[in-house]
Amino acid sequence: MPVLADQSRQHAVFERLRTGILSGALPAGSRLPPSRHLADEIGVARQTVVLAYERLAAEGYVRARIGSGTFVATDLPDAVPDAAPAARVAAVPLSRRGAMIASVPLSTAGPVADNSALLAPGVPASELFPAAAWARCTTRVLRNLAPEASAYPNMQGLPVLRAAVAAHLAATRGLIADPAQIVITAGTQQALRVAAELLLDPGDPAWVENPGYIAGRGALSAAGATLVPVPSDAEGLDVAAGIRLAPGARLALVAPSHATPLGGALPIGRRLALLDWAARAGAWILEDDCDSEFRWEGKPLPPLASLDRGGRVIYCGTFSKTLAPALRLGFAVLPAPLTAAFVRARGLGDRGPGTLQQAVLADFIAEGLLGPHIRRMRTEYAKRRAALLAGLARHCPQAVALAAPGGLHLVVRLGDGVDEAGVVLAARSRGLAVSPFSAYFNGAARHPGLVLGFATTPVAMAAEAARRLAAAIRAGG
Repeated sequence: MPVLADQSRQHAVFERLRTGILSGALPAGSRLPPSRHLADEIGVARQTVVLAYERLAAEGYVRARIGSGTFVATDLPDAVPDAAPAARVAAVPLSRRGAMIASVPLSTAGPVADNSALLAPGVPASELFPAAAWARCTTRVLRNLAPEASAYPNMQGLPVLRAAVAAHLAATRGLIADPAQIVITAGTQQALRVAAELLLDPGDPAWVENPGYIAGRGALSAAGATLVPVPSDAEGLDVAAGIRLAPGARLALVAPSHATPLGGALPIGRRLALLDWAARAGAWILEDDCDSEFRWEGKPLPPLASLDRGGRVIYCGTFSKTLAPALRLGFAVLPAPLTAAFVRARGLGDRGPGTLQQAVLADFIAEGLLGPHIRRMRTEYAKRRAALLAGLARHCPQAVALAAPGGLHLVVRLGDGVDEAGVVLAARSRGLAVSPFSAYFNGAARHPGLVLGFATTPVAMAAEAARRLAAAIRAGG
């Protein structure tokens, strides 16, 4: 500790003298006090001053003359340059495209919407991350570190991880994917953004679910697409409505297994109609399958990509929900003709997730750890979902729960005329990370409501969360 204290004093003396020199209080050519005198004056050890003088000399602020003393250098500016006014800096204009991108909504996250906040929608529980198993895999990877693990990442993704992802998809989703057509991404969002940039020209119409995934909608908007809001109901995207609204759309962004936020899953009729439309229109389908592992009613649905025979579907998945968002690891399964272009487009802005992190995930999957971990999470989240629904029914009758059959959130409907924005503010002030239902719409919402997550709300806190929500509705509505 004394060493740290001495270093701190030395730095303080250095900064005091440097500021005096640059401000002109110690003019160019003037002589500094002898180190012993200055040390006595300011109450520090002489060595502290000597070291500060040596640093000033090393950085060119002073010149030491043997037998004469230490003098302020004569080749420095007379004063510290004035800082540019903050307003002048802030006024630098963006390009029209930059201004558009800067205005695109990314999420509804409020000041308490973090991994530990109650009712945070779509966020997994951080305490369920398999830290011990992940640490063992990390140790094993480091012990047998391959040369490529410390090199620049393979822009398509580590081959061993792409093979592991292909095996995982075949076993859990019934999707047969060639590792050569898989690209490892920094989550689903990056896959959506790269695909949008690659496949859309400014002004191209693109279908989006309404209500739908906010950040996905933003990825298309940032690429210059003209969004076509297509109604989404209890069965997901209304394909017939999309064809009526924009039959020549260039692309459709859909979540066939679990539409956000209502949770609708596309039945087989709509799936086949969507694929038929894409084939006839020469359009692309971006399939967002970020949380299909968590289904609470009925059997898991196969991906739309598993029915694709025309090479029109880009399947996007992630490990953010099943492991942790902080890993920033996802993937895209692409039609073969698109793969090289997708890799090149992604590489222009990002060479890919860290190879070491990819190697650890590949080892985690190869050791058979991912499947059991997902089953544990599914069991725990089912309990949390049931506890929250019971808590809402008992303590918050003002909110009618529309329980989605899948995913990590649910929608509650508020009474007509309730101030949705006021309720959201009141809830967040009580530590509840709820989102406004209206934010998921492109246009006016059908009715006021809230989107609630249950994964970050332990069973023991479900009743308390419901009571807080009831108080927020009374206060803000």
